[in-house]
Amino acid sequence: MKKEKNSKENKTKKKRKRLIKLSLATKIFLGLIGLSMLLVISISLFVSANYSKRTNEKYQYIGYSITRTTASMINGDKVLNYGETKEPDDYYYKILTYMRKTKQNFGVKYLYVIIPRDDYFIYIWDVSETDPKNVIGVTAPYGNVMGQDYTKRVMTEDVPPEEIIKYKDISDGELASAVSPVYDSNGNRVAAVCCDIDQNDYYIEAIDMFLRIFFASILIMGLPMLFYYLNISKNFIFPVKVLTKATSDLVENIDKGAAYVSNIHTGDEIEALSESFEKMDEELKEYISLNEEITAEKKRIEAELDMASSIQASQLPNIFPAFPERTEFDIYATMTPAKEVGGDFYDFFMIDKDHIALVMADVSGKGVPAALFMMISKILIKTHVQNGESPGEAIANVNNQLLENNEEEFFVTVWLAVINLKTGKGVSVNAGHEHPVMRRAGGEYELHKYRHSPVVAAMEDIPFKEREFELHPGDSIFVYTDGVAEATSPDLELYGTDRLLEALNKNPEAESKEILESVKNSIDEFVSGAEQFDDITMLSFVYKGV
Repeated sequence: MKKEKNSKENKTKKKRKRLIKLSLATKIFLGLIGLSMLLVISISLFVSANYSKRTNEKYQYIGYSITRTTASMINGDKVLNYGETKEPDDYYYKILTYMRKTKQNFGVKYLYVIIPRDDYFIYIWDVSETDPKNVIGVTAPYGNVMGQDYTKRVMTEDVPPEEIIKYKDISDGELASAVSPVYDSNGNRVAAVCCDIDQNDYYIEAIDMFLRIFFASILIMGLPMLFYYLNISKNFIFPVKVLTKATSDLVENIDKGAAYVSNIHTGDEIEALSESFEKMDEELKEYISLNEEITAEKKRIEAELDMASSIQASQLPNIFPAFPERTEFDIYATMTPAKEVGGDFYDFFMIDKDHIALVMADVSGKGVPAALFMMISKILIKTHVQNGESPGEAIANVNNQLLENNEEEFFVTVWLAVINLKTGKGVSVNAGHEHPVMRRAGGEYELHKYRHSPVVAAMEDIPFKEREFELHPGDSIFVYTDGVAEATSPDLELYGTDRLLEALNKNPEAESKEILESVKNSIDEFVSGAEQFDDITMLSFVYKGV
């Protein structure tokens, strides 16, 4: 016994070591580092993004200021003339000189004037070329579709400054372009001033800004985070370690009488937790002393429930074939309680040599109280029917008897039928029970729906309506409790009567036992192991005739 205990303790220690892959101190330290890095990166990205936005706005302003100012100085009528003659004059050189100074002063990459066409454009000025004769009148295709579409828009409509375009050039890298139209004397747009600003330096500046902010934030936040970690380590991590060891010792030495004494004084919830451990030590010792008594009591209750279940099962007809000497019918019934004992019951018995009574009932509630009420109901129904009372009279008398001293206010739903085995004629009463299922010889099982009488034990002196029916050789009756139709799948879907009929009609010619087995298999497959919430009780009766 001692070896088994030591083995269990060793397994517990190994399991605890496997669980503690990272200590609490390590997790908190890594958490602080992660939080710090998140804050540092967020701050750096925010500042860098704001810097990028401001720089981008600056480039937009510079680009459009250059193109619009230059366009305002150019005579549009002369531009068209230069495109045709391809000969520069004094005015041409004057504008060229202005554009070169502008490029130099503002540090733009390219500054040029073109006459746009659909698929190409004509150069007029380009400050990147030293000899104007190499520029004026030269045609060239658009560098990309974006620039082509953008230039066409500028020549046909007003484009706001925020629509400056950015693109990647094969040789020059990232460029930002602004375009403004040149007007002739009639107000027509005849040319476009284009300005390209190098974006490569801008990205370098943005990265440099991010790194400077990043490292500055680390320096600023590092010391507070370190101080915070040391404070947490002293007032939280260390006490938790003490409590962890104390808890382990408490469990391992619980049967040795060793007492835990709280010695943590942090003045907060951890100190209160330590004091709770001290109190728990005392309560655990009391619990161990009571545990054996509780276990013994539980076993006694389980034994009594098993006995009650056996008694209940013995009260229901459970020997089949029930009447081996009778050839007029075949009958079979089952009950599967949701608990050790249930509230459902079935019964069948011969009233005389020509009449048989069939009973299917469901008591409200579950457990032992419902089982006791069920046994009383079963005995009363059988007694009144065997005394020669009709189904309606029997149920009415049982109703009044059950209402006497019914302090728990139980009620029972009942389907009762008495069948003449010679003629096949029968009389039934349905007191709030499920609709019976019937099958005519050669046909299929069908629900027989009609208005029911009230449940039994609901109120005194109420009548219970009788219904007459007639069976012919080969006809069948199937009755059941609501635990069948309300069987629930793992997806909380009800079994329902449609699936019940489908199971019954898989082999409608089968004997009663096979019919019930088919339905039970269908229910089990549907619920797929889900918990059974209600008793499942079924009875099948096949009339074969005299």
